[in-house]
Amino acid sequence: MKLIQIKWLMLGFAAVLLLSGCGAKRQASQLLNHKNLLNAIATGNAGPEEKLDALVGSFTGMMHEGLRIANPKKGVNYVTQFGNDNTQAIEKILGEVGDWQKGLSGIEKATLALRMAQKPYAKEVFELIPKFQRKYKQISFVGKMTKKLKSRLMGSVGLDNLGGKLLEKIGGNE
Repeated sequence: MKLIQIKWLMLGFAAVLLLSGCGAKRQASQLLNHKNLLNAIATGNAGPEEKLDALVGSFTGMMHEGLRIANPKKGVNYVTQFGNDNTQAIEKILGEVGDWQKGLSGIEKATLALRMAQKPYAKEVFELIPKFQRKYKQISFVGKMTKKLKSRLMGSVGLDNLGGKLLEKIGGNE
């Protein structure tokens, strides 16, 4: 009887090791995908709005991945690694987007804010950012990047309140 219990215990231990190894491999693959995408976008010839879309898509994916990690230490390591790998590319993209937005007229800024509010990711990113900031507030990268991302999506066009109201209407939260 003891031999069977020991075999089950060893099998359970092997399964835990295998699953944790798969999780680490998946996270490493996700980080590499984010890095490759953001570097390609930062150095590519896409327009500023397309670059912002790609950045927000990658950042949203990383936030989902970070929120799914149950172990706080592993989550912090994951988000910190994302920041270390991608800060330069993100800063370059946000710089280009900021320069582009500064050159827009008032009507163009309003039109941009409306387009941003209608993007498929708009409601999702504004719902994810507070959750993500609460979980990872100790990481300085998170505070800086979420603030910059929010400002590029709505703040820099001077329509924070309108953008928030548009997102509420689009999402049906009245």
